[in-house]
Amino acid sequence: MSIKRFPWLNDAVSSHQNILFPSSSIIEGESGLAKKHLANYFAQRLLCSDESGPCGICNSCNYFLAGSHPDFCYLSYDSCSSALQTYSKAKKEALTSKKIEGVRALNEFIAMTNSVSKKRVAVIFDAHLMNINAQNALLKTLEDLPENKHVFIVSNKRKYFLPTIYSRSSLISVNNPNSDNLDQWILDQGYIDFSTLNFAPDSTPLEIERLINNDMAGQYIEISENLNSYCLGQITTPDLMKFYRDINITFDEKINSIILFLKTCLGINQDFYKSHPSITTMDNIKLNTRQTSDLIEELVDYKYQLNKVPTLNEQIGLNNFFQKIKNLFT
Repeated sequence: MSIKRFPWLNDAVSSHQNILFPSSSIIEGESGLAKKHLANYFAQRLLCSDESGPCGICNSCNYFLAGSHPDFCYLSYDSCSSALQTYSKAKKEALTSKKIEGVRALNEFIAMTNSVSKKRVAVIFDAHLMNINAQNALLKTLEDLPENKHVFIVSNKRKYFLPTIYSRSSLISVNNPNSDNLDQWILDQGYIDFSTLNFAPDSTPLEIERLINNDMAGQYIEISENLNSYCLGQITTPDLMKFYRDINITFDEKINSIILFLKTCLGINQDFYKSHPSITTMDNIKLNTRQTSDLIEELVDYKYQLNKVPTLNEQIGLNNFFQKIKNLFT
């Protein structure tokens, strides 16, 4: 399992190069930072016959790379390894199921005797989606893990789990590379026509790559330019409503785009971010930090409510928020 393509993981790898892994580790960081690859790398290293591994050539590594290692399993929101289905009926979405089949299956797997390697490893991807019942079920396993059994908990959200899970786990934080390093990485991938200026501040490498590969890289600029023109009074609310009605993204992504715009404006306003060529409205205005933060929180809450109540009227919601944005920038 090579992680050479993800240089921002080097710090996490080097800091755990010559130490014994604890039984439980939480890998935290934003979406799009290759945390899954890091967890798999650590899992292969623990299972490898070579203690300085992963060597990539031993029987254990061959099993792992073929996806059939009997001492390794994973659980995620939408899938699980065949090893889990062997011990219990771990169905799709079991990670968030109230019946917690997936976590129970993982617990059963961990309790089994090792087959090929000296260790047994489980990885939980999308762990921030675990409900309280699932977290409590996992906690029972973490409390009694022997030294040769390891669980990696991979999460997109920081400080999300029960305090007792944190107290029994080592924390591995994965941070977004700075803009200079990210620009170099974009260039190294062969995307010579793009830079961080094409995307929202704090965009992660794999999120940028996804947008480029899906021909969506220009959307951030286009959206920012339209919102910027609206804040400057150059286009009307109906103009902006039409733009958002015609753009080919989901309503969830539309709300996200407004949140990103406001966060970027707030960051520029407080000198956290460099000025952006598509956002000139900040040249002549000083934002009210409290009001802007409150509006961002309101947008986040609205997005959450929309997922729970899909019958909410999208156009009314957008019109309401555009009016609040206009008041904010007036």
